[in-house]
Amino acid sequence: MSLAIRDIQYFLAVARTGQLATAAEEQGVTQPALTKAVRRVEQEFGLQLFERSVRGMTPTGAGLRVAQEMRKLQAAYADTVLLADDMRARQAGLLRVGVTDTTAGNRMATVLGPLLLQRPGLRVRMRVDRSDVLAAQVREGELDLALVPAYEGQPLDGERTKIDNDPMLPLVRAGHPLAARARVSLKDVTGFGWMSGPANSAAYRTLVDIFARHALPPPTVVMEVPFASEMNLSVLAATDLVTLVPRSFMRHATDERFTVLPVTALRIPRAVVLLSRPGSSWSPLMETLRDSLLALRPR
Repeated sequence: MSLAIRDIQYFLAVARTGQLATAAEEQGVTQPALTKAVRRVEQEFGLQLFERSVRGMTPTGAGLRVAQEMRKLQAAYADTVLLADDMRARQAGLLRVGVTDTTAGNRMATVLGPLLLQRPGLRVRMRVDRSDVLAAQVREGELDLALVPAYEGQPLDGERTKIDNDPMLPLVRAGHPLAARARVSLKDVTGFGWMSGPANSAAYRTLVDIFARHALPPPTVVMEVPFASEMNLSVLAATDLVTLVPRSFMRHATDERFTVLPVTALRIPRAVVLLSRPGSSWSPLMETLRDSLLALRPR
C-alpha cells in the first residue's frame, strides 16, 4: 500500500464528519487537500468509497469497511509512535491531548505547566473540542488522551480513568425573579430562556431529557455557547437567562451578582474522565500526566 498516514487520517476525518468543510477545519488543512487524499485512497483500492451529494459525503458499503480497517492501521501507528517516544527517553516525546475546558482553572493546564518545566524535551499538541469529537480522535489514534466531562449514561468511546466529580449547577443573576425564592420547581424555570450548549452537545441533551422526564417542554435556548466562560457570566448578569455551569467554574461566580437556584433536578451529576484508547500502550509521559491529574483530587 502506497498511502501515507496523512491520507488515512484525512480519509477517516471525512468519513466521520461527512462534510469536507468540517473535516478540513478539524484537521487544519484545506478542502482541496482532503479531496486529493480521498481520491488517492479510492484509487488505491479501485473502489468508490463515498457517495457525494449537496448534503455532504456518505461512505458507501465499501467505504465503511475500508474505514473500519483504516482505524486499526491508524491506531497501530499511534502505538508505534508511543513506543518510539518511550525508547527515546522518558523526558522527551510528543504528548497529544484534548480538552473541552479552556477556563483558567482547567486541570490540564494546572498539570502541564510543571510537566513542561520538568521535561524540557516534552512537546505538547493540544486540541479543544466537544467531548464526543475528542473521544473519536482518541479512538482513532489522533490523540493520546482526552480530559472530558462525562454525564451518566453518556456513550463515550474509550477507556475511562475517573479524575474527579464536577456536577453541573443551575445559575442565574442575583436579581433574577426566581433568585429570592426559597423553593423553586423545575416548572417554574420553564418560563425563562436559557444560555446553553448547542443541540448536539451532551449538556443540552441531558437538559432536554430532564425536562422530558418531568413532562415539560424542552428549554428555550436564547444564547448558544460552546462552554462556560467569564463572557457568559457578563451576559447572565444583565439578563434573566438561566444557565448550567460546572461546580469547578463557580470560582468565577462567587460574587454577589449570581446565585445557584435550589432546583434539585438541575443539579446534574457529571464526572471528569481521562479517555484513552482501549488496549493501547501507555507511554511514561501519559502515565505521568494521568498521575498528576489524579493527584489534584481532594484528599
